[in-house]
Parts: sequence; structure tokens; C-alpha cells
Amino acid sequence: MTSSKTFQGALSPVLTPFDDDGVPSAERLVRHCRALLNDDVGLAVFGTNSEANSLSVAEKRGLLDALIAAGLPAARMMPGTGACALPDTIELTRHAVANGCGGVLMLPPFYYKGVSDEGLFRAYARVIDAVGDARLRIYLYHIPPVAQVPLSLALIERLL
Repeated sequence: MTSSKTFQGALSPVLTPFDDDGVPSAERLVRHCRALLNDDVGLAVFGTNSEANSLSVAEKRGLLDALIAAGLPAARMMPGTGACALPDTIELTRHAVANGCGGVLMLPPFYYKGVSDEGLFRAYARVIDAVGDARLRIYLYHIPPVAQVPLSLALIERLL
């Protein structure tokens, strides 16, 4: 999964704006992301600061579609695609890659704690195999205080 194409400069964790009824606002998200891009900042959407774990797969797909439909460059986006359920991770990751996103920010499966390196490796390998696209670039979400699932150096070396 190595590539000469990598993100350069800063990527901002992008807040997801919500309407008064609790629905994510695609229009406001597009405006916010456009402003960040105008300041030459890449877009890390659907991460911790984006309320990602409070959004459904359909909401994340719809918001990513709205950003792309608005003409924002997918290559400057790193959407968070990690979820507790591997099928959700696979679906979101496939969608991001198919739309030309520069990479994906992937949480480990985080619901169960104390998972072995072998179990984590198999989870990541399952996503990689299921997506099956050489354009896939995974950026590991390694924030143990949040995910409560640390990624060891041995695991990272094996994934590389």
C-alpha cells in the first residue's frame, strides 16, 4: 500500500454541522469544507470531531456525495471509514475509494477490547481484500484513549 502520492500540508478534522432537527446539514458542510480548502487545508471528514460514530452509513455516504457533487476535490479528502461492523467499514471504504478520496482514516473495530494483534490484522486484511482496489490508502486511527484499542508497532509493520 505504499505510494508516491501522499497528503501534503495540514488536514483539518472537519466538524459536521447539524440542522435544528438533528439531521446533518450537507449545505453547511460543503460551505465549511470549501472554506478550509480555500485556506489550503485538506479535509479529514467523519472522524472524532465530526460526530462520526453518531452518523449512519447512509448519512456518511450522502455527505461525501454532497461534497463531491459540489466540486470539492476528493483527492484532498480523508474520510473516516472505520466502524464496529466490518461490513460498514467495507462499504464506506469502497465508496471513498470509488470516488477518488486520497485516503481513508480507519478506526480499528473498537467495540470489543483486548483484541489480539492477529484479530486486528485479520479485520484490516478483510477490509483490504474486500475493497480490492490498488488506490486504497489506509491511515490508521491510533488514539487508544478514544478507541480503547491500541495498534502495536508489530501490527503496523505487518500491515505495511
